[in-house]
Amino acid sequence: MSNLLSSLESKLHMHGNRNDQIWVEPSADFICKRTPDGLIKYVTPAVQSMLGYAPDELVGRLYTLFVHAEDYKRIANIAMPDGEEVCSLTYRLKRKDGIYIWVTSQISVTRHPETYEPFEFICVTSDVSAKIKAEHFILEYEKLNVVGQLAAGIAHEIKNPLTSLKGFIQLMQAGQELNHGYLAIMEEEIKRIEAVSKELMLMAKPHKSDFKPFDMNDLADHAITLLMAEAAKKCVEITRKSTLEDGMFLCDGNKIKQVLINLLMNAIDAMELPGQITVGISKSKEILDIVVADTGKGIPEEDLDKIGKPFFTTKENGNGLGLMICHKIIEEHNGKMRVESSSKGTTFTISLPIQ
Repeated sequence: MSNLLSSLESKLHMHGNRNDQIWVEPSADFICKRTPDGLIKYVTPAVQSMLGYAPDELVGRLYTLFVHAEDYKRIANIAMPDGEEVCSLTYRLKRKDGIYIWVTSQISVTRHPETYEPFEFICVTSDVSAKIKAEHFILEYEKLNVVGQLAAGIAHEIKNPLTSLKGFIQLMQAGQELNHGYLAIMEEEIKRIEAVSKELMLMAKPHKSDFKPFDMNDLADHAITLLMAEAAKKCVEITRKSTLEDGMFLCDGNKIKQVLINLLMNAIDAMELPGQITVGISKSKEILDIVVADTGKGIPEEDLDKIGKPFFTTKENGNGLGLMICHKIIEEHNGKMRVESSSKGTTFTISLPIQ
């Protein structure tokens, strides 16, 4: 906790021996003390400029009452920091006028010296609404960019079944009887067109974060569906390998799918010769791992630390935003993404905490 408190020394002045009296220099952040159950014990006056509440309107109330319900479900089970570590959470808080704003809280825990049980949380909360809006704009831009890159492949994926449908209709028109074998094939081809169209529409459609149970195996299959035509152009085979019988996982399914599509597109682009891409899914007691491994040319060692930084790209026509967005999405899910690479290929590993 000392790390958090030392960062506040320029803002806080203790008066006498009374720990409950704190004078705060003008700041855009507010500081809150609350119990492990969420009961607000103290909040600095700066809360009024951010949320519109006077401190005495909040003291004695539950902090969780002001957290957006969707975000509460996401952050409720996140483990609090241990020792002197600081936990950072991004979520929405309700202002007095009823409007929700995005904030980031740096949280430190005070523990009982004997039992080591937490008895007080100290939060430093900042308004990050403008930053979140900018990130959402970049996210939507990158999504549309991906859709544009996929357009030719999607057209090819739809053209093939349409050609089959046209041919079977002509065959049945020439015959005297209804051919049920033809009809079965036609139905499968229509389902193929529907699946591709649905995935494309979900990718292009703007949406807010929506954490729901999704089957991770299905999300991977949907992402692979969109990339099959693109992979076929380079004679690249994409395979999913999963150890999960039940792949249900609480997440924003469309955003996780966007991460997979970005990683798969990068893997395909890295292939100079025919090769393979493997999407592996597994989980331990508390972590779900998604591994995207290719057999491409790899990433130079000097560039590995730059992966995910804005505007860094090894592609001729790239903008460097794709992997940055992937990192942001994984961070929203309180997960981590790491990369390993050699001349034999590159492996991206996404680790997500199971809630």
